[in-house]
Amino acid sequence: MKRVFLCLVLFFSLTAGATTPVRDVQSIAAVVNHDVISVFDLLERMKLVIVSGDLKDTPETRQRLLPLVLRSLIDERLELQEAQRLDLDVSNDEIERALHQIEKQNHIKEGEIRDFFAKAGVDQDTVITQVKAGIAWGKVIRRQIRPTIDIGEEEINEAYARVLANKDKPQNLLAEIFLAIDSPDKEPEVRAVAERLVGELRTGANFQSLARQFSESASALSGGDLGWVAEGDLGPELDAAVKKLTPPALTDPIRTPGGYYILGLRDRKILSKEEAGGITVELRRLQIPLASDAAKQEVTAQMQLAKSMRDRAKNCDEMQKLADETGSNLSGDLGWIHLNELPEDLQKTVNALSVGKISEPVRRGDGITLFMVCDRKEEKSLIPTKDEVAEALLRQRLELQADRYLRDLRSNATVDTRL
Repeated sequence: MKRVFLCLVLFFSLTAGATTPVRDVQSIAAVVNHDVISVFDLLERMKLVIVSGDLKDTPETRQRLLPLVLRSLIDERLELQEAQRLDLDVSNDEIERALHQIEKQNHIKEGEIRDFFAKAGVDQDTVITQVKAGIAWGKVIRRQIRPTIDIGEEEINEAYARVLANKDKPQNLLAEIFLAIDSPDKEPEVRAVAERLVGELRTGANFQSLARQFSESASALSGGDLGWVAEGDLGPELDAAVKKLTPPALTDPIRTPGGYYILGLRDRKILSKEEAGGITVELRRLQIPLASDAAKQEVTAQMQLAKSMRDRAKNCDEMQKLADETGSNLSGDLGWIHLNELPEDLQKTVNALSVGKISEPVRRGDGITLFMVCDRKEEKSLIPTKDEVAEALLRQRLELQADRYLRDLRSNATVDTRL
């Protein structure tokens, strides 16, 4: 009878709406290793999810969210308990820094996050508890897992080679939500959770907010953001699902060996030369005609002319005037050129030039050529560097081990769900 009563209390609390007072909020929703999660905790977290996720506060929404929210609360208690067991504390300063970061991510004025949630009727302790759990779990991972991971140079080189091999393929701007499957008997439950999330996202929920609340991937801290990912860089199941989409779009839950993924495709493109990174220069050229079979005396005379022109050209305007004097249709403004577009023997010459400086005369084909760089731009590549690839490998390994760690905590815990 008590179990039935509690279920009825929760049902009417969930369906009453945020403005209706809830009387028996101290009833127990779950017990995690003797640590109680009350109905009040559950309802307050529900409010936080609805507010931060831009969800409609309806009875249907609350009922769909119930298992997701309770699952995340149970995991948080396990994470906090493990941090406590390892004597890992979270300071008030660390919490404040995390709150400031949330303000930036959500475009809330600095110092106003508490007022923001208070106006929405969310208890500030609910926000603090979630933030504290995230910080504490990060400390557990750094203490227990990071020292055990070593990424070898050969593995980094292989991963970087794959990145370079995929650089000319379509690039997808992606975000993810990941839900782990602890054991085969949990698969139906996890799939149902994933389907509920997809349902909320397709009716207008905020992807970043739901990723922060429910995703079990390391990317949850950044709202599930994966950035630009080349086609072929994901696993086969994920690549196949994304390839079918036209942005903006959302996948159905995707089953992988570790659990279910939900991917949001925000954009897709082939990288331009600028986006692929490197140096682009605004270039002027002087071309002094000289036949390839010219006599030695003529070569010497034309080379002297080229050197005198080089000494006269102090800037790009003067370079253009000299180019007009040559009468060659190969002289003049070449516009903006990506360094990689130049012949290999000229790339080093042009790259060594500072803006407004002219090169030494170069004998090439049917003439003598001089170059001047009028301006230059160095673009950061959207293709990750070798160091960034190494960091990504480390994050992936940490994420995998952290999932196993939390799975073990769940397996060894005594969890009594009373709903």
